[in-house]
Amino acid sequence: SPLTTIRTIAFTALHSNHHCRRHSALINYFLQSHSTSTTTATSGMWDPTSQTYTGGIVPSHHSSMDIDELIALNDGKLKIFGYGSLCWHPGSDGVLSLANLEEDVIEHDHDAAANVNDATSPTTKRKVTTAAGRAIGYQRCWSQRSADHRGTPEFNGIVCTLLSDEEVWRLHNQRQNDEGNDAQPTEDGIRRPSMTEGLVYTIDVDLVDDCLAELDFREKGGYARDVIDVVEDDTGNIGKALLYRGTPDDPAFFGSESCYICPWLLPSCR
Repeated sequence: SPLTTIRTIAFTALHSNHHCRRHSALINYFLQSHSTSTTTATSGMWDPTSQTYTGGIVPSHHSSMDIDELIALNDGKLKIFGYGSLCWHPGSDGVLSLANLEEDVIEHDHDAAANVNDATSPTTKRKVTTAAGRAIGYQRCWSQRSADHRGTPEFNGIVCTLLSDEEVWRLHNQRQNDEGNDAQPTEDGIRRPSMTEGLVYTIDVDLVDDCLAELDFREKGGYARDVIDVVEDDTGNIGKALLYRGTPDDPAFFGSESCYICPWLLPSCR
């Protein structure tokens, strides 16, 4: 089977100090040739040559709510959860980069700055803020192929995504089908929801369109929009936030094989 072939290549590479990139290339070939993901759900958007979404828009996961509804739930602001590079490198000139500035209105909106009362703290005019928080019921997984950020179309890299506890459980059971284990996660106190630490961005509504356009381009390599529950560390407040993630339905999803080939793709890809 394809999975058996991947395991064999990974085992061979494990016991060889040479040709690491050749083994990784073989793994890439089998993963792309036998991928279980399809492009039917995003017909006309996914470009198999560049292995990215085209047209500047990524799809929404089937569980994702409307952006306007999400903004209404958050008092007229958009919340976005970052779990990977958005935590440490949101960009130097985009909307989310405003979170790194102490006085983003003073720096970027001179008219608004002129109208701010001298006694008013500029921090009250922040258009983008961040708070440490956690995604409830999601796990960070190395399960997404990358042809733009961590690889090329010819030689995919591997990057992180967030998978729900249920998705992880199903992928695990795919590898355990021969044991007939179809048990599902429980909520009886024995199996608690996963918590993934990250950053919760809060964006003013007038910057939402620009922010989404930037993130759709940034995450065009197979990610989709989703909406999840998050809890802020300092306040304990639980709310909804937008999330960009690769799901098992996306065309660039690695699947359960990723655990076997991560050690060889990570050092070998661009």
